[in-house]
Amino acid sequence: MNLKKLTDLNPKEYEHPFDKKALDTLHGTKGLDTLVKKFYEYGVEKIFRIQIKGSNLKVDTNNFPEIHNLLLESRSVLNLSIIPELYLFHTDELQGITTGVDYPIIALSNGCVDNFTDEELVFIIGREIGHIKSQHVLYYEIGTLLPLLSEVLGSFTLGIGSIISYGLQVALLQWQRMSEYTADRAGLLACQNLEVAVSALSKISGLPNKYYSSFDVDGFIHQARQFEGFDVGNYNKVIKYVSLMLGDHKWTVDRTNELLKWIDSGQYDAVLERKTLEVTEAPKFNFCSHCGTRILSVTASFCPKCGNRV
Repeated sequence: MNLKKLTDLNPKEYEHPFDKKALDTLHGTKGLDTLVKKFYEYGVEKIFRIQIKGSNLKVDTNNFPEIHNLLLESRSVLNLSIIPELYLFHTDELQGITTGVDYPIIALSNGCVDNFTDEELVFIIGREIGHIKSQHVLYYEIGTLLPLLSEVLGSFTLGIGSIISYGLQVALLQWQRMSEYTADRAGLLACQNLEVAVSALSKISGLPNKYYSSFDVDGFIHQARQFEGFDVGNYNKVIKYVSLMLGDHKWTVDRTNELLKWIDSGQYDAVLERKTLEVTEAPKFNFCSHCGTRILSVTASFCPKCGNRV
């Protein structure tokens, strides 16, 4: 693959505006600050790290070197300063996940490896790198555990149950939906081929294996362009309820539609051609005013040690 390295790529160059809007809503939701502090206080993130590292196969230069090289390529193209660990987990679902706020771990299903081409895997890995660059991981971890915490813990355990409001759950799930638009953009920037990105999304949509070679990608693009979606005025109201009812729905046609809009706007080409480099740079690090911890991420909203808002 002859991919263009996107020097000094800043996530603000490609982040979807719906992502930012939903994140602003989330930050203004009562209870989030307390939930984040509890999340750190009780070391909940360790659950994800232990689960992935204790149950799955690590990808490195010795085991699955071809997949490891795809990670290195994607990381280089998207200008990620660190090299995340990469693992394979067992499920037929075409799924990639990322955990670890400070030390990210990407995990790919063996279904991805079995069904995606190398170029499509770059799209999937690029999506996960997009989540890392945009600091999505913390909220994804909280959102993943929130339904379980809400149902099981109640108000008498860890002091968490009493702060898990319906509004906070809705705000998290709504933001998760919107953040997928940003991740798809990062995936496209990683593979730099719309047909590859759309092919991967069509497989996630449920394309049967036996039709992989004959599937009309242009037909899927046409379907996506015809998708009307939600109008801007009513989108937030509708998505709040749909997100709760269809928590694992992938919205791949809607996401493809948004990806096509981004390309049509010329912004995708502008990023590739590095015409969007003029993004205001923030300081490389800050310090938490509560505990003094050095915060390396310029986009972090909460301290990784004490959980207080930065």
